[in-house]
Amino acid sequence: MNRFAKIGLLLMSMILMILPVVFGLMLYLETKGAINDSFLDSKKSKSSLRDKPVDPSLDHVSVLFLGVDDSDSRRKGGQKASQSRTDAMIYTTFNRDKKQIRMVSIPRDTLSYIPAVKYYDKITHAHAIDGPEGSMESVESTLNVPVDFYARINMEAFVEVVDELGGIEYDVPFSLNEPNTEDKGRIKVKKGKQNLTGDEALAVVRSRKQDSDLERGKRQMEMIKAIIKKAQETNSINKLDDLVKIVGKNAKHNFTFDDIQNLATTYSSSKVKIKTEQITGTDANFNGVYFYNPDLDNLLELSNKLRKDLKLPKTKKTEMMNYLMTQAYGDLMPYIEVSKKSLKSGETNTDDSSETVEPAVKPDTDESIEQPTEQPTEQPIEQQPVEQPPTEEVPSQEVPQAPQETPQQAPEQTNPGVDPSVQQQQEPNVY
Repeated sequence: MNRFAKIGLLLMSMILMILPVVFGLMLYLETKGAINDSFLDSKKSKSSLRDKPVDPSLDHVSVLFLGVDDSDSRRKGGQKASQSRTDAMIYTTFNRDKKQIRMVSIPRDTLSYIPAVKYYDKITHAHAIDGPEGSMESVESTLNVPVDFYARINMEAFVEVVDELGGIEYDVPFSLNEPNTEDKGRIKVKKGKQNLTGDEALAVVRSRKQDSDLERGKRQMEMIKAIIKKAQETNSINKLDDLVKIVGKNAKHNFTFDDIQNLATTYSSSKVKIKTEQITGTDANFNGVYFYNPDLDNLLELSNKLRKDLKLPKTKKTEMMNYLMTQAYGDLMPYIEVSKKSLKSGETNTDDSSETVEPAVKPDTDESIEQPTEQPTEQPIEQQPVEQPPTEEVPSQEVPQAPQETPQQAPEQTNPGVDPSVQQQQEPNVY
């Protein structure tokens, strides 16, 4: 072999060794840049339920994942990202010892205390009222668990990630026809197992008209599992590069780069166990507006599972905000101004003249529609607002009139002091 050939081989060997290192460094810097660009600092450095800030490299931590109804078309129409509602809300614990992730789906219509306005409302409105902090504080009030971090992703990011992965295989439970990402057309998806595009996958996880909010929560967690599995099977560095750009452009969070790096190092293995849970409860109708009334015993059970994941002491029923509210008013009552301190001290006015407030977020046109939610067998049935339609039947066009035709069928716990006109002020349908 001549001298020039030897030099050529040496140069090629050096290039083959150096290029992956250079590309890896570029990807690292780009990933760090994307994470920094999508960073949205929280108003508080730690949860009020923590003694000190947590470190994902050392501690068991929690993350609240928020899927919001935000897109370019909606922002052009005047809706700010911070004013969007949450279509998906999943509270997640990361346990380092067990290498376990536990996801709890919280139905969007869950009646929850919103500290920013000091009254109960749909938990989906918490983000529209006070951004990510509003959602974090509302979840803490509902489950009595700390929310250490949040990650907010919009509809476009979800669609682009699924498309970048080449679609997601999913067994669609029923045929559906939903608005597309930009709300400028419709997406039709047939029932059955198939490879879904991003728009089709979004339609599956957004739909709640043919079954219930609970079933939608299950579909959302199933889809997340499917995306994680597909991403783990995707070994292309180029795809990882593109995924980082997509998420960086369409997500907001309060992680540092080191936080995400530590979480990814610990929990990216396919051996990590993923457990799923869901808040259960009953349907409720307050002055013609639908709410999902969470079951207190289920909340207590979930709270202690989650606190165990985080190595925190057990909570008592008497510490739960919902318990205090029920003790004072007999039920969870929306739009009545209260605080945990006043409920604990008994400084509440529980007679018929209890002062109500006008909600900061008006119900959508579809929020007065009865939701065909499956009733847990252990729950009382008296809270069902109107006669339930057959589960296999798609709600007809007459459904929106049901609350107005039968207002007297609202639960007995409904506060007579709540002015029906407050809840009936509506805005355009987010769907």
